[in-house]
Amino acid sequence: MPTLGLIRRGTPAPPPDLWTRFEAQMRERDEVVRVTLPAVGWGELAAVAALVAIVAVVPDPVGFLAASGMF
Repeated sequence: MPTLGLIRRGTPAPPPDLWTRFEAQMRERDEVVRVTLPAVGWGELAAVAALVAIVAVVPDPVGFLAASGMF
């Protein structure tokens, strides 16, 4: 089982250090650095739509969300 040994000895990749890269970008530029949020996808829109529908239809939305584990 040499493959299993290689997997066990492998080290995980280091986590991305975004803050350090952001600070370096801020230092090398004198202009405004724009931070953009990722685009909202269909999954997020469906989740917000479900939450709005639950709040609009259910008489006790907080109790319903707490009982279902969503809140």
